Amino acid sequence: MPNSLELVERLLKNETANRTLYNQLIDSLDDPRYIRVAENLETLQTRQISMLNRLLSVLEEEAPPPPRDRYYAEHILQPGETLRVLAIKYNTTVSRIRALNPGLGDNPQAGQVITLPIEIPKPPPRHIEYYVRPGDSLYTISQRYNTDIDTLVRLNNIADPEVIFPGRILIIPRT
Repeated sequence: MPNSLELVERLLKNETANRTLYNQLIDSLDDPRYIRVAENLETLQTRQISMLNRLLSVLEEEAPPPPRDRYYAEHILQPGETLRVLAIKYNTTVSRIRALNPGLGDNPQAGQVITLPIEIPKPPPRHIEYYVRPGDSLYTISQRYNTDIDTLVRLNNIADPEVIFPGRILIIPRT
């Protein structure tokens, strides 16, 4: 069952997506009585979004810190990426990302290292941290570092070996 942070994020995402529907509804109406009703609905929806944003902020501040004895994947924020984009790419939520990155500002900048809520095994004592670049694949990386794809998938808890994102920092064993 999703926790309250996840539920608030889902509600906020849905309400934000519905915002354009209210504008379309208002534009499609001709009768001033119905236009006023639709405008009132839009106003209420704007208030709901504002309240959800406030609730999200409070819940994020109260979230317990992540356990210190675990290891997590990391990602270097790319130009144009936001926490919401990362959440979509890595099938998580902004709340979970924020929980692992205390003190992260509202608008993180490209180049910042972001801890992802993807638990990985403890890295081997001798390892390389490799920054994924556009055009990379697990196959080309495994060839370059004389390892195999299965090892990269296991060490980095990669859900789909066919998909890796530029910016992801991969743990690679040294041979």
